[in-house]
Amino acid sequence: MAPPPSPPPEWAELPVDAVLAVFERLGAVEVLMGAGVVCRSWLRAATREPRLWHRVDLTACFDPSVDMEAMARAAVDRADGRLEHFTAERFVTDVLLFYIAERTSCLKSLRLRNCMKISEKGLVAVGKTSPCLEELELTTCTIIILLKAIDEAFPNLKRLRLNNRWFDIQFDEFRDNFHALGIACSMPKLRHLQPFANRLRNNALAAILDNCPHLESLDLRQCFNVDVDAELRAKCARLKDVRFPNDSTKDYEYETSIETPSLDSLPLPFPAAVP
Repeated sequence: MAPPPSPPPEWAELPVDAVLAVFERLGAVEVLMGAGVVCRSWLRAATREPRLWHRVDLTACFDPSVDMEAMARAAVDRADGRLEHFTAERFVTDVLLFYIAERTSCLKSLRLRNCMKISEKGLVAVGKTSPCLEELELTTCTIIILLKAIDEAFPNLKRLRLNNRWFDIQFDEFRDNFHALGIACSMPKLRHLQPFANRLRNNALAAILDNCPHLESLDLRQCFNVDVDAELRAKCARLKDVRFPNDSTKDYEYETSIETPSLDSLPLPFPAAVP
């Protein structure tokens, strides 16, 4: 005679710490989209345990059919003012950044990827309410940063990643170089800098190396305007880790490409002359 089937597991009876351990492995998206409503005890753990929401990463499964911004606001609310790390891509707007700024003052890391609807205003709002912010990443985000605002909003920044894709044109060289000079003036506590595929030049890079005494690592891959001469190598000798423009990108975590757009695809710097 076959033994009776084992009773179903008592999911609702799991201790809170065990449930939270499961949720941490699943990630914020999975908890918000289903795991948190398996039973009442799991829903309680998902909504009333702020420690679960100290770190929110919404990059795992971007779904254009889902209101990702509403999901992000729910995660921020559940953190109950204790959000420390926030990572997202594509859907973030200034409205969401203001929402985060209003509801937390202890953010340490903000990482945004492919976010085309943010501006320096939203970033500054977050920086001003979270003075402990140490890490900022903007990967392929279309944004013009006001240097004075950065100086005021991110005084304790230690890790900065401004990752782009290299365009073989001179359209943005002045802007990128000007921003790099701003980093030199406003971020003396910087320890790690990654301006991947940036169009800064040697003068701005020298200013960064001279004015950021705590800098430990520098990633200049695909920064093809930089001339790696003897003077630059000498300035970089004190750093623990340096990547130069032509170094391998095999361990770079994002897609890389070198693009040469046609002049017809670029916006005109001035209105076209009327014939």
